[in-house]
Amino acid sequence: MKKLVSYIFIIIIIILVSCNNNDKGIVNPVFSGTYLYSSFDTTGTPIVKGWFTMSFQDSTTIKGEWHFEKIGDPKNIGPQVGSGELEGGVNKGRIWIELQPKYRDNNLQLDGKIENNYYSGKWQWISFIGPTNYGMFTAFKK
Repeated sequence: MKKLVSYIFIIIIIILVSCNNNDKGIVNPVFSGTYLYSSFDTTGTPIVKGWFTMSFQDSTTIKGEWHFEKIGDPKNIGPQVGSGELEGGVNKGRIWIELQPKYRDNNLQLDGKIENNYYSGKWQWISFIGPTNYGMFTAFKK
């Protein structure tokens, strides 16, 4: 009987740890590094290029820096031109990054997934009125 209780206890711990890890969306720290960035408007036209760094502080927190410049003269692209510090996180396998983490009313957020050193997804400019513009982005690890 004592062995049965021990086995049940171990199984419960394994289930709890597994559920906890899935909720956080643990990402392999090998994804830390420098990425070459490109963003596109809703028609697929390139609008911004540059690079950023991602450093996974733990299983759910990202910090880094970004350096982007516009391509041509795109309009309504939000604060994705210039340089700055970024912050982000991991949630259920998705990675989100904020280029203006100290601002809630003029921020640009990247939301996507990393597969084989390729981070891609949707960028979204969030302004005073809420979501203002969006498009797609790609980033390749150098």
